[in-house]
Amino acid sequence: MNNNTLWRRIRRALETARRTANLMAGMPDYENYVARQRRHNPNAPVMTKLQFQDYCSKRRCGSGGRCC
Repeated sequence: MNNNTLWRRIRRALETARRTANLMAGMPDYENYVARQRRHNPNAPVMTKLQFQDYCSKRRCGSGGRCC
């Protein structure tokens, strides 16, 4: 195994860990959202990553300052 292959595997593992942690915290994956929007609603505007995160937070916790 060469260095490039090793770094690719490490990068993939870290990306998987990041996505898993986000899903565990209730934050859906932005890349999946974009792909789904483009596939099912090609003419609809796609939220920016910041808008998507804000939308998910409000959806999960409501618009108030507390979630618990």
